[in-house]
Amino acid sequence: MEAIPRKPLRTASHCSLVILLACLVGTADARPMLSPAEQFPGPWLEVTQEVRDILTLNKVSACSQAAGRESSRNPGEYLLYCTSDEKRWTSWRVQPAARSVRGPSGLFRDIGLPEGY
Repeated sequence: MEAIPRKPLRTASHCSLVILLACLVGTADARPMLSPAEQFPGPWLEVTQEVRDILTLNKVSACSQAAGRESSRNPGEYLLYCTSDEKRWTSWRVQPAARSVRGPSGLFRDIGLPEGY
């Protein structure tokens, strides 16, 4: 059986290209990772009517009582802590401009409940 000739330079250049692309993708967002408390430093704010409208639009009913913190990294993005009974709390991320709501999620260990609850 005859061996198949290889083209080592072509193979090496393909591997180099793959490695280069992997490095570029890995460093696309070179911003340092922030803890939730750094990303949403506070203070707690009253939830605006615009945010409430987005919650209603997305059929979120768990936020009859809510407080929010704006993102230090993405102005216009808010972390909400919500409750309906002051016992069970959930967190949500809301971007009113994009009409986007993500959640429910658990609370962050390094972000306590708003004062008064």
